[in-house]
Amino acid sequence: MDMPMWMKISAAVVMGFMIIRMIPTARHWLKNGPRGTSKEWLTTSMLLAGVVLFVVFLIMLVRSS
Repeated sequence: MDMPMWMKISAAVVMGFMIIRMIPTARHWLKNGPRGTSKEWLTTSMLLAGVVLFVVFLIMLVRSS
């Protein structure tokens, strides 16, 4: 079902407003946020890699059946 043009435009305006409102907060977090140690970054990257591998495994499992 295709959305009317006015709904598309209003959704784009709302999304743009939300992005504009988030920019100052993101800048503040990047400037004043906590810094992670190398051990914390290694742990985070290992967990993220595990999730990616699990999702790839699930995709391969569904494709084979």
